[in-house]
Amino acid sequence: MSRTIVIGDLHGCYDEALELLDRVGATSSDRIIFTGDLIDRGPKNRECVELAMKHESILGNHEEKHLQQRRRKDEDLHPDHLATRKALGPEHLDYFASLPHFIRLPEHNAVVIHAGVLPGKRIEEQDPYHLLHAQCVRPPERKSYWPSKAPADYRFWTNYWQGPERVIFGHTVFDRPLVTEYAVGIDTGCAFGRTLTAVVLPSWEIVSVPSRQPSRGSDVARIPAHGDVNVFS
Repeated sequence: MSRTIVIGDLHGCYDEALELLDRVGATSSDRIIFTGDLIDRGPKNRECVELAMKHESILGNHEEKHLQQRRRKDEDLHPDHLATRKALGPEHLDYFASLPHFIRLPEHNAVVIHAGVLPGKRIEEQDPYHLLHAQCVRPPERKSYWPSKAPADYRFWTNYWQGPERVIFGHTVFDRPLVTEYAVGIDTGCAFGRTLTAVVLPSWEIVSVPSRQPSRGSDVARIPAHGDVNVFS
């Protein structure tokens, strides 16, 4: 039986991606989808992009950033972005430009996005800004905040979303996968020295492997409505 394996943000963590694919026993009959943010922070950006090019991925905000910066001079880039630029060729940026904002999985009543959505809108009607960046929001306002920076009356978008699809997403770094009735967050901070996580359909099994990257400090916030899950921003 073929499966769909959705893998969280790689951020250059190619060796961990291969280990995770091995851990879940991925075969040529399985469908592999990445949640975007293939690049930056980690050591093997080109390898991660070319791995995704063999399978499927959605656009992440880091790919978006590199497309926006495509014509900037090297000296105007953040050092991490410059390192990524030097690892990639024009064909990789062309690939980024071809990536969708979401991938529907109707057989599982699911959809893969990068960051978040607002309630009351079909996925096709969502603002690309929210698909790529949403975290803590106050619908119907467009503004989004990092969990550690959000005003008291802003809540993480998963508190509002009631389907009908179950959304699989990355972008926000959790200390463990966020699993609710209508959302599954699988960015567990591999580039920060934590873990790389996948969700395997149709069983919805969560599988993780440890990072090989050094631990990085980051701001910590909580999402109280979801069992005090820690968020690293």
